[in-house]
Amino acid sequence: MSIVVFYLRNHSPDGQEPAWQPECLSYGDAQMSEALARCQALRGDPRHAHVTISSELRDMVGQIGVAAVENGLTPDGHAYDWSKAGRAGASRRNAAQPPVQRKDMDT
Repeated sequence: MSIVVFYLRNHSPDGQEPAWQPECLSYGDAQMSEALARCQALRGDPRHAHVTISSELRDMVGQIGVAAVENGLTPDGHAYDWSKAGRAGASRRNAAQPPVQRKDMDT
């Protein structure tokens, strides 16, 4: 279990004072899509509140204790080439046009 969805569920019948009970659902490392879909469904139901997701995907963030990468290597000598820039689309480094600065925008 490395992904957990936490939420409060109202167990009272409609029209009565809410009786919130904490609930949680657990998912494996490879089930992030399922966990996110479940969060979306829970948030759409008025009988649920405070829907949150917590994850500890160790393979996604690197080894515990790796605080620096120098010359493409971790302190224990393993190659480290992961970059956050590639996760959100094309790198600005290779863009045809420079990013627009706030001062250059029409206001």
